[in-house]
Amino acid sequence: MFNEQELCEIKSEFSAFEYPTPTGQPLIYLDNAATALKPRAVVDAVTQVLTQKTANIHRSVHFLGDRATECYESARTTVSYFLNCDEHEVVFLKNTTEALNLVANAFASKGKILTSMAEHHSNYLVWPERQTIRLSLNQHGQVDLSQLDEVLTAENIELISLAHVSNVTGNEIPIEEVCKVAHRHGVKVLVDAAQSAPHQSLDVETLGCDFLVFSGHKLGSPTGVGVLFGKHQLLEEMDYWLKGGATVESVSLSSHKPKNAPWRFEAGTPAIESVAGLDSALTYLMELDMDRVHDHQLALGQHARNALKEYLPQAILLGEPSSYSGPLSFYVPGVSPHLLARGVSDRYSICIRSGYHCAQPLHDTINAPASLRLSHWVYNSEQDIETAIKRIAAFSNIVS
Repeated sequence: MFNEQELCEIKSEFSAFEYPTPTGQPLIYLDNAATALKPRAVVDAVTQVLTQKTANIHRSVHFLGDRATECYESARTTVSYFLNCDEHEVVFLKNTTEALNLVANAFASKGKILTSMAEHHSNYLVWPERQTIRLSLNQHGQVDLSQLDEVLTAENIELISLAHVSNVTGNEIPIEEVCKVAHRHGVKVLVDAAQSAPHQSLDVETLGCDFLVFSGHKLGSPTGVGVLFGKHQLLEEMDYWLKGGATVESVSLSSHKPKNAPWRFEAGTPAIESVAGLDSALTYLMELDMDRVHDHQLALGQHARNALKEYLPQAILLGEPSSYSGPLSFYVPGVSPHLLARGVSDRYSICIRSGYHCAQPLHDTINAPASLRLSHWVYNSEQDIETAIKRIAAFSNIVS
């Protein structure tokens, strides 16, 4: 876990904490599972592209075009280092949702898809119901993997698509184990790493997955850039669903020749400045050390659970504590989570999430109402967590 001095230094890198809030109280930002604040290094990287590298990539034959292309491809190298994969296995897209849709389009005419009831809507709606089987959940909302081998034996499954860490319960599933079982049956595995990429080291060789997706904005980059990792041979076999500029080598009156992966999937002019921001965000995180980032996440999660028991014992916590590795969601019986979130924002400048968190089937499956979600990141402290929960408890007493 980061110590007090380190946290002060980390927090000083995020300009958002310097600006006044409506209440005049210091900002406590605990909505990181939705999107993270941006470090100065990312802002500087984006500004540099917009002021010194404004050009189109891969086709502008001048020095600004060279700068822009070098910047863009340098980010691909950084992502490949972050994931321990080949550069040609990294595709830049808008976000996790687009990456999931790209893979779904490629597998639409193949066998069945195996996913779960715990998924974010982006990994739920993208798969056609007629060819999708969903793993059930236990009472805590944890995916029941005990049925995995049986389902893979009985059904013609082509692809498994699961969230590494739930954006609601914070529960982590053993992806390495899933991949080993899946590959014994000749089944591919896609990992939704939107909630794990900001908090832990991801080595696709160790995980053993065939695809992995995440968004940049949840780990400090600007919006508008996401990543699809895919094993190179699988990417080469996939059709490019968005056709147009930048996806082809040549076009004649009667035919066209697509580019190789990954460039065939990056249609049109990309968000070059956002990609540069992603490069900077990942570099910043790796310099902090992803193992320490993960330790910090786990320590704050434990502190949050302890604080809930002490200051808000009536709260019902979602998820299985033994496999916690991400956000923490709970509800207070009889009190609207939206009212609580609005109240602590308007009174105390505390930012938390309320609702179903784009995972309503999970809530419905475990008979849970809309919930409050606290999600922390590298700049948060135990004091942030404790203050937020105390304020939620105080406001809950006022409105209940």
